[in-house]
Amino acid sequence: MSTRATRGSARRGSALVSVLVLGIALFGLVYATTLVSVVEVQSSRRSLDEVRAQELAQTGVQRGFLLLSNAASNNPFDPIGGISNLFAAGAEITPIVGEHLLSGDAEVGAFSVRLTLGATTTDSATLTIESTGYLPDAPGSLAPGEALQGSHSLSVTVNYSTEPSEVFNYAYFINNWGWFYGSTIYAYGNAGGNGQFDVGGYAPTVAGQPIYDEVVWSGSAATLLRYHDDNDDGLQDGNDGGVFSGWDIANAAGLKGNGGLAKNQHEFEDQVPMPNLSDLSQYEAKAIEEGGTLKLGSTVLSDAVYGDGVGESQNLYLVGTLANPIKLDGPVVVKGDVIISGYVTGQGAIYAGGNVYVPNSLQYVNGPTTALPAGTTQAATEAWLTTNWNKDFLGLFATENVIVGDHTSSTWQGYVSGWMGSSMNKSEEDAGEDGIPNSIVGKDGTMGTADDDVLEDDNVFTVQYYTVADDALGLIPPGKSVGDAIPGSGEDIDGDGHYDPTTSLADVAFGNPLTPAYWGGNMPAVGIPSYSSVASLYAARMDATFYTNHSFCYVVFGSADAVINGAVVSRNENIVYGTPKIKINYDCRLLGGRSGIAGEMLPQVLSDPTILRWDVLERDPLHYAAP
Repeated sequence: MSTRATRGSARRGSALVSVLVLGIALFGLVYATTLVSVVEVQSSRRSLDEVRAQELAQTGVQRGFLLLSNAASNNPFDPIGGISNLFAAGAEITPIVGEHLLSGDAEVGAFSVRLTLGATTTDSATLTIESTGYLPDAPGSLAPGEALQGSHSLSVTVNYSTEPSEVFNYAYFINNWGWFYGSTIYAYGNAGGNGQFDVGGYAPTVAGQPIYDEVVWSGSAATLLRYHDDNDDGLQDGNDGGVFSGWDIANAAGLKGNGGLAKNQHEFEDQVPMPNLSDLSQYEAKAIEEGGTLKLGSTVLSDAVYGDGVGESQNLYLVGTLANPIKLDGPVVVKGDVIISGYVTGQGAIYAGGNVYVPNSLQYVNGPTTALPAGTTQAATEAWLTTNWNKDFLGLFATENVIVGDHTSSTWQGYVSGWMGSSMNKSEEDAGEDGIPNSIVGKDGTMGTADDDVLEDDNVFTVQYYTVADDALGLIPPGKSVGDAIPGSGEDIDGDGHYDPTTSLADVAFGNPLTPAYWGGNMPAVGIPSYSSVASLYAARMDATFYTNHSFCYVVFGSADAVINGAVVSRNENIVYGTPKIKINYDCRLLGGRSGIAGEMLPQVLSDPTILRWDVLERDPLHYAAP
């Protein structure tokens, strides 16, 4: 018994010790777990705060980008100038200080933004965006005794620049509804428009032209880079390009050439932005920078800007002969209208503040050896570029209209006025949100659905206006005020900030007599009593690249084919031909955007910003900024 009793006491004692040890162990485990949980919660909270601060800093960067974008878009004549205008008081501004970020009614935190302007040219600006996110608030807004819980700072270096618009990838491009109504129309290049492209059941030819982003030189040979495989067939065989439309491509069964292939017909494409020439200030600056001139022999007819000097009229008359051609050297801006015909040589561009008139044929003295490459392959195009890179080139770019032939002829006027008044060719600035007429039903073709363009034909010129907030942020360009229409916004298609009714023959008529009192250049001393004496309805040869965001008007007859060697880009098109064929031969030297032969002379649009550097900063550069 005693043995059993002693053995039982030992067991009870052992059990108590075990319970005690287990209790201590459990207590330690609970304590350790609790401690770890507290540490993890604190760590998670710190991690969450870090993420919140990072997101606040990112928000500040995005606000910086938005501010720069608004500055550029508020000055469509000169987007780089719009950005530079923000820094009128100095190279560094802090437009956002301690701005709160809200989620519903809850305050997430605050952020501050500083912008610094770096290297700037007429067509490029480099800037730095510095942003810091704060929790719970910016240092200058903390309550007495309240500590900053966290912050995160970023620095982003970005470049804004202009580049030639992608409309110059086309032989024929219309910022409207385009049509090829004729079986003897030949576009040796791409054709397209921002609206519908209609073939009308005819059998025109669109050969197509592959697009490249850049042309570089290896020794004396041209090399094209970054081929566009538009038809997504995986091949770079030269069979790309074709017809591109912002709407559908209609009645195209008979279309010939590469553009006649279904894979090369590109419908419902994004709209291609048209450059704004309503204010030529940025092109004047560029022309002065480049030192552009126009000459006849050794006589300078115009320096970089014509119409800004004492004794210079606003308009320029230019007629070249084979023996004494117009000599081009870089870009030139003419304040008023331009009349140009005959022979030209050199490489240059003329920007007109009014209309461009081409009364008779316009021809290069030393033009490309052939109008087109031997084929559309890269090798054939590069060989043609290598041979013809330094040949004559002319760009004619009008703020208003381009008028080819004798527009004083009743025959010319009869044909053009008919097309001007056509419902298919509407030019009134009541085209709705998309800027394209005849699109009120939207792309689904059904009225009463979400994509209807309800602003079209509502008899209201719908645009945006500069606001007090714009003024406070420095977003209003010089010469504009609060309440003025923002040029190029809404239904302001040509970008001049004013409503334009339907284009009429009055818009292509001369505003001044054809005498030396109103026209410089080589206008005859006695003037021109009759425009028909220098103009023709048989102006069949046009060696130039044309641009206008108004109307391109051309009536031509004769037994010879009508030929345009370059490109035609316009808002509306009134081309009527009574020749066996009309051919538009795309000048492949326009390929490559800025690196093309005319890259520095072509009308420009703002390119997407390029981020050059992105840094996380250890120190807050905005710590002492106070709201």
